[in-house]
Amino acid sequence: MKAVNRIMKTSKLLFLLLFCLSQNSFLFAQDDMLKLLNEQDTLTGKEFMNPAFKTNRIINLQTAEVIKKKMLDIKIAHRFSAIGTSSNGTSSVHNLWGFDESSDIRISFDYGLTNNWNVGFARSKYLENWELNTKWKFASQRRDNSMPFTATLFCVATYSSKQSMYYIFDNPSKSTELKRHFAFASQLVLSRKFSDRLSFEISPIYVHRNFVTVNDKNEAFALGAGGRLRITKRMSFIADYVYNFGEYRKVKNKNGIYNPLGLGLEFETGGHVFSLMFSNAAAINETQFVTNTVDTWTKGGVRFCFTIARGFDLSKKKVASKL
Repeated sequence: MKAVNRIMKTSKLLFLLLFCLSQNSFLFAQDDMLKLLNEQDTLTGKEFMNPAFKTNRIINLQTAEVIKKKMLDIKIAHRFSAIGTSSNGTSSVHNLWGFDESSDIRISFDYGLTNNWNVGFARSKYLENWELNTKWKFASQRRDNSMPFTATLFCVATYSSKQSMYYIFDNPSKSTELKRHFAFASQLVLSRKFSDRLSFEISPIYVHRNFVTVNDKNEAFALGAGGRLRITKRMSFIADYVYNFGEYRKVKNKNGIYNPLGLGLEFETGGHVFSLMFSNAAAINETQFVTNTVDTWTKGGVRFCFTIARGFDLSKKKVASKL
């Protein structure tokens, strides 16, 4: 109960902080999240397509979108425990279908150094991960189809401060090695906006972890796919899926490692984007959910998740950008 009370108090403080930030109209100069992302090629006069996605993440996967220069994007992401019976045998009755527990909480800050290059910092509850990331968009889809898709490269490095996860019983002296706590991931995102309603992306993913368990491999390769279907002007259906090619993580083997699947709804309310989602992945960070999703939809291992995204204009003048 003490742990639950701490989580509830933390959640209340986070929501209070977000509310205070949302009232700061001096910093935030736009009334639509798409205006943080929309752009036009002023050198050639050829217009880029409006962004295919509202934020820089669908559910589990990164999108091809980056925020503009001198913009700050703040996200609070929360994942509860499994609605059904999770991999650790927790009953849905005793944890109020997962709402009494959280598998991961992530607070992130992403800043636009240029219109095509972002840097970010985040902290996640899962394995106490500290994260540094960068994102570079090197191609943008054009309205005249001279460039048919948007291409972005995302790279992240994580450091886990949870010492107990890296303890070696047969050689305790090596448990404190700094390098064991690092993991890295790279994600190439290729997205296309097919219409005002439909957007789709594919994403090859590479993960390297310095420390793995017995029979596991340090490197992992996966392929992700995701999309967004606009239902109304402010609401969209979102989904993504990641298939891991490693033999250790095939669903049929006995290790109990599954492929992440996420489904949800996205609501745009001016300065905020709210995402209400369901996923079998307990972790939010790429270095963890790609390689360590131990629950599955078919056995009740799906969990409710939500993300709140808020953008701020830190430039001295407003960005003259129209949809």
